[in-house]
Amino acid sequence: MDVRELKQLINKGENSFVEFSKCTTELTDSVFQSICSYLNKDGGVILVGVHDFGRIVGVAEIFIENMLKKFAYSMEHEFSPAVSLELEVIVVNEKKIIYISVASSTEVHRYKNKVYDRVGHEVSDITYSYNLVENLYLRKQNESSENIVCPFLRMTDLDEMAFRSMRKAITIAHPNGHPWLELTNEEILHSAGFWRKDMIINKKEGFVLAAVLLFGKEVTIQNYSPITYRTDAIYRNVSYEHFAQPLSDYPESRYDDRDIIFSNLIDSYARLQKFVQRNLPKRVLNKGNLSVNVRDKVFTEMITNFLVHREYTHKYPSRLLIFSDRVITENGSNPLHNLANTLNELEVEAKNPLITNVFKEMGWIEESGSGKKNILKYAPFYDKTYEVEIQNEEKFVFSISYGNEGLDAQMFLSSQPASADIANNQPSSAKAPIEWPMYASRLSKACPAIDISYVDKAESILEACVKPLPIQDMMRMVKQSNRTRFRQNIIRPLIEEGLLGMRIPTKPSSPLQTYFTTEKGKALFS
Repeated sequence: MDVRELKQLINKGENSFVEFSKCTTELTDSVFQSICSYLNKDGGVILVGVHDFGRIVGVAEIFIENMLKKFAYSMEHEFSPAVSLELEVIVVNEKKIIYISVASSTEVHRYKNKVYDRVGHEVSDITYSYNLVENLYLRKQNESSENIVCPFLRMTDLDEMAFRSMRKAITIAHPNGHPWLELTNEEILHSAGFWRKDMIINKKEGFVLAAVLLFGKEVTIQNYSPITYRTDAIYRNVSYEHFAQPLSDYPESRYDDRDIIFSNLIDSYARLQKFVQRNLPKRVLNKGNLSVNVRDKVFTEMITNFLVHREYTHKYPSRLLIFSDRVITENGSNPLHNLANTLNELEVEAKNPLITNVFKEMGWIEESGSGKKNILKYAPFYDKTYEVEIQNEEKFVFSISYGNEGLDAQMFLSSQPASADIANNQPSSAKAPIEWPMYASRLSKACPAIDISYVDKAESILEACVKPLPIQDMMRMVKQSNRTRFRQNIIRPLIEEGLLGMRIPTKPSSPLQTYFTTEKGKALFS
């Protein structure tokens, strides 16, 4: 959030999604009650240091550090379940404001064992209003169906092969060991939060629907999620335009390859991976001694995201559609307030956090937002003419289009479908790997964690920070408004590579923090 946007927010005044707090020396209970109410409702923003009617009073400098510590402690120890939020200290009119952005949660949260909801602009304690609490649980259950309790589900209803596949993936992702590998299958489900008590319908305990979706046998899935649980993968060897508007003399083709999947998500992931490998060209990019399978980087992200962020009780089945010039994923969705229609605007919410967490432990998802990051980073190398389209409505549609005529053949190890090599079990006959493209800057070689789309901004930061700068000035310089993404995409990689340093390394989040270019960073421009 930059200063200009913050001023605009303050000028509009308080509403259902924006609240002012005049706290100047400490974060009071009322701030945390508001956070709890936003988590349980539709999300919102709290501005600490702003009085009623938008008068900026600011927070006292000497108390900021204690306020930040109090915030971190409360998020972890006074909220149930614990909450991960970040705040920003922003200077407006020479006064400091604490900016707290709260996204709606898929779970019911308590602060100091009390449940708070919002009624218009007001925070309401509904702890002892049992009907309101039940309605809140119902609302959250509708937002995330993975939490539906299945009291009659037994371990015998789950597929042992799915657990074996999970353990194998965890072993690969965590070569130094992982706690789940020491547990039984049932203990893993309890440890991962798959056992809950139904607070509304039958008041019974049991495994939740997420366990069925991840590990269930096919018959179990059909019993517990019978509406339209199906993933349909279709390949048509025609352009999307020819399919959507076929010419009168164009031969009719229903499909060239198809896989209708009713199995659990772990098996679905593997089958969709194979489907992509059969029907999309393999292109490998060599970066130093590391070869990157660009196809897998891009389209695996599409697969994982449309599996884990799907609404599984929705009337729409999931579909993976591959054409000669476009790949499309479709799945049912319950969008909240995220109506983005471009990849840069898209803020991925943890639609099914239980399922997402298992995918993370298996190494199939790196971190929140990694899918968007990898697509932005690698899609240009799969096809420099690529375009992304998003429809974020009742049905979420994600589409990547590309044109074979626009490919730079020099950049790729192979442009033949991988299925030819796999089917014949023969080594690829393609040319030797090429080096990282000549036009890549020295910075992208020195700091490979930097996304290609952020290289220019990172170079500007290093050039400017010969004189130490605070983060606000750097963000303004490269026209970035989201502090969290700015840290993750630019600041953190530069620091990890030793190209950028902090003047106060023992207090990374200090409001007095400034950043400087190290001697290693300066050497890039010498």
